[in-house]
Amino acid sequence: MEANTLELRAVPAGRYGTVTLTACLGGENVAVEKIEITKGKAREAFANLLIDKLTGIDRGEVDKQLLRLAAEHASRPEPIAKPTTGGNEKSAADLLAEMPADIRESAAQLLESADLMKRIIDDVAALGVAGEKELIATTYLCGTSRLLRKPLALIAQGPSSSGKSHCVATAALCFPPEVVLVATQLTPQSLFYLEPGSLEHRFVVVGERSRVENDDTAEATRALREMISAGRLSKLVAMKVEGKMKTELVEREGPIAYVESTTLTKLFNEDANRCIILNTDETPEQTRRIIQSTATSYAGTTTAVDRERIIARHHAAQRMLVPHDIVIPFAERLGELFQSQKTEARRAFPHLLHMMQASALLHQRQRKIDADGRLMAEADDYAIARRLLTKPFNRQLGGGISDGAMRLMERLRTWAAGNFTATEAKKREAHENSDRAVSGWMSELHEAGGLELVEPNKGPKPAVWRLLDAELGDGGVSILPSVETLFAR
Repeated sequence: MEANTLELRAVPAGRYGTVTLTACLGGENVAVEKIEITKGKAREAFANLLIDKLTGIDRGEVDKQLLRLAAEHASRPEPIAKPTTGGNEKSAADLLAEMPADIRESAAQLLESADLMKRIIDDVAALGVAGEKELIATTYLCGTSRLLRKPLALIAQGPSSSGKSHCVATAALCFPPEVVLVATQLTPQSLFYLEPGSLEHRFVVVGERSRVENDDTAEATRALREMISAGRLSKLVAMKVEGKMKTELVEREGPIAYVESTTLTKLFNEDANRCIILNTDETPEQTRRIIQSTATSYAGTTTAVDRERIIARHHAAQRMLVPHDIVIPFAERLGELFQSQKTEARRAFPHLLHMMQASALLHQRQRKIDADGRLMAEADDYAIARRLLTKPFNRQLGGGISDGAMRLMERLRTWAAGNFTATEAKKREAHENSDRAVSGWMSELHEAGGLELVEPNKGPKPAVWRLLDAELGDGGVSILPSVETLFAR
């Protein structure tokens, strides 16, 4: 940008054409005002402000840019997400304007970067997460999807101490506080009694799911299922009003993006079908990466200032994102190629579409807008979604099994000739995995046809198993069509 070049930028900050208007001269911000850009008097006042403040500015060029921005915002549909969240009175644009100029510039460069996803993963790694690139990227896209009409829901699944909760919590630090709701635990009625508006387009990050799958747990997750599927909650509640019992309708609006972690290998089917389930990396190589990352953090390689700057950059980037209607021009072709043998495909296919929408939303500064003002998803968005969803979809739709179960199967083949007990398997795995993880993987192998239950456990007598000669896993092949196949026509 030349030193005397004036550029005007407008970020939606409310309804009816209200924007935060920034004037940049030679790359420096020289004026920031919140105006209703569709009103002529507001544009004229801003132009007068610039002319009075700056010398050598062409009034005709200022009016031309203002008129162009006014036309763009007049044709744009009302925001999908409200500009304010929860009880925060300031809009995302207001909060963004209060941030340092260098942080805003760094965030803009991030959103315009050709390797945006890689930079996100590297930033979260710098905050203390080793490996787990797929989980980092999926969590970040899940949080970004809060601005969609149908956000994503994610469950990070893995044994105790595998790092799933740390990875999710660290990625969540990249989202500004006004859009994140962090809860260690959700009780069955808790969502109904949050303040009105506090769930709308929020990123809800929950701690580990209860290990007890009982009626209370099912009741708590039922409210979540309703919020994830319908985007709102409603419940009739009997309460005393002015000394008399009265039935009141309690409603809470969403939608929410949602992520939680769990050590459970078996989840309620109704919960599992509504969420993308991603497994953590349990390999010895990943353990080595975690140890090295921990050592690096104590060595002081990344300072507190570095961490604060990384987090601030992502807060600014998220505040810069503008809600859009998003279309996927190749969706019908993808639907033709998508596997439909299992009924689970009915919910899996929307997960794929919403993941692509989240990617397009994140890359909005690099995507095209159609004549109707809608953001256009591209081939790169499908490539990202395919990369992140291959393993979850292979397990859900293709009969694949988790990496942990596959590694257990490989170890069983080295010693489990004939029948063996669950106790024997757990003793041999004790140095690497917990009893709970082994039990879960054996159950997974049993369902996939790799293990036969010869005798169920009876009291103190352990179950007896037999290894079957079956080919399991997906061989690294995705059930999702390749990018080349999808765009062949």
